[in-house]
Amino acid sequence: MAKIDILIVGGGPAGLIAAVAARKNNPDKKITLVREIEKCVVPCGLPYIFNRLSAVEKDLMPDKAYEANKIDLVIGEAIKIETNNKKVSLKNGEEINYEKLVIATGSSPVIIPVKGADLNGVYRIRKEIKYLENLREAIIKAKNIVIIGGGFIGVELAEELSAIKNKNISVVEILDHCLIANFDEEFALAGEEKIKEKGVKFYLKTAVEEIVGKNKVEKVRLNNGKEIPADLVIMAVGARPNVKLVEYAGIKVIEKGGIWVDEFMQTNIPDIFAIGDCAETKNFFTRENNLIMLASVACYEARIAGANLYRKEKNLVKNNGTVAAFSTYLDGLVLGSVGLNELGANKKNIKIVIGKSEAPNHHPGTLSNTGMIKVKLIFEKPSKILLGGQVAGPENTAEMINLIAVAVQQKMTAQELANLQVATHPLITAPPTAYPIIKAAEMVLSDERIS
Repeated sequence: MAKIDILIVGGGPAGLIAAVAARKNNPDKKITLVREIEKCVVPCGLPYIFNRLSAVEKDLMPDKAYEANKIDLVIGEAIKIETNNKKVSLKNGEEINYEKLVIATGSSPVIIPVKGADLNGVYRIRKEIKYLENLREAIIKAKNIVIIGGGFIGVELAEELSAIKNKNISVVEILDHCLIANFDEEFALAGEEKIKEKGVKFYLKTAVEEIVGKNKVEKVRLNNGKEIPADLVIMAVGARPNVKLVEYAGIKVIEKGGIWVDEFMQTNIPDIFAIGDCAETKNFFTRENNLIMLASVACYEARIAGANLYRKEKNLVKNNGTVAAFSTYLDGLVLGSVGLNELGANKKNIKIVIGKSEAPNHHPGTLSNTGMIKVKLIFEKPSKILLGGQVAGPENTAEMINLIAVAVQQKMTAQELANLQVATHPLITAPPTAYPIIKAAEMVLSDERIS
């Protein structure tokens, strides 16, 4: 039986970063990472393996970091945790004793329970190379493709596939708009319009009633009676945490399905941590339990867990909750969102004030390839503390949402944002005279002075 100091189960972004962070904080410990598959894909790159990337193999996570950080990599499936004995059993019969255990088992795509979901030609976005290669081959052959789900994966898939010739792409979304779970309506609409320009058809406020076919999918029937021809169906309706490993180990799982963790990423069992998609996330503002499945959040949690493994209580690194920073790229349009949007704040009965601004992404605006940047900032009304923001604009807008994310985490006020010092350049940023984050904050301050 192998005995090690730190055992990490799961080889996605969370597991990898946890291993690296553990090594940086514990240079003399023996660290082993166990993962089920020989090669891991980059999860965020999956929508782009069908056109922008020439093969699934182009979307692999490199394993150099394991060797560079003296981390032992074991390929195998962990099937049992014995917390009393501090032991993990693998499917091949191997057993590993640990001092500290980090669970990073990720998530799996959801299947909607409709008739026909098991037909040939119905796929999900699974993180398995052979499965993805089969899906890529099926997409090349298909003409009519229906995507169920209008979240980030769904719209990014639609945008990617719309660039392939002779494809009819349809998106079915049960909500009022695609991306509406993370963006206010004007930003969600901007994303929809961009993809509509590529010929993608949207069926909004509509659910799938049945996937129809004999042995293979032939069409999708909607709850309004409409039928869409389909050679291929891709379900992109979310994911659920992989918690099967902990079911009988006494490790607490919350109602929504993630592993319960405290603010230091520790489970209810001493010396066991959980991170990434398999673990619960807490809202930065409300501390409510929710599931935000982002690689960026997973890496944030992994660094915290990796730092806390052997630290004494007074020196532990705290997880302050996720601000849920999202971004996407749709045929030249960047959309970013962080923190509370207007809809979310209103649902929580939080009194807010809103600042908006638009500016060109170059200065002067007569430079070639100039587009407009749109910014919307949400502030708590009495204090003018920033609660969230959204951006839309050309590609060089992308990092602006990260600046807003920092401001949210630091609980900056409208006045502090109005005094922001930023680097600008005619070819790569908005003008210093009308930098949109500053102008949006100034709008709130101006309204306050007027009222």
